Amino acid sequence: MAVNKKKPHPEVLKFGETIFKLRKERGLSQMDLGALLGIDRENIRKYEKGLQEPRLRTIIKFAEAFQIDFNELLGIKERR
Repeated sequence: MAVNKKKPHPEVLKFGETIFKLRKERGLSQMDLGALLGIDRENIRKYEKGLQEPRLRTIIKFAEAFQIDFNELLGIKERR
């Protein structure tokens, strides 16, 4: 039986790459970050791998924890 796996959306992958990078820069494990945010370590892993799309409230939690604007977290550049 074939498993239907959807390819993650590029923005979800970008979010995962960004939180992985920020977590590593701050010397946090997935478990440390999860405890800080009130999110299970397994969900942190899924976000980093692009396997789970975060809700808006979760994106805000990450932005607050990393002390960055959520647009930066999502890789969105301001339009001028």
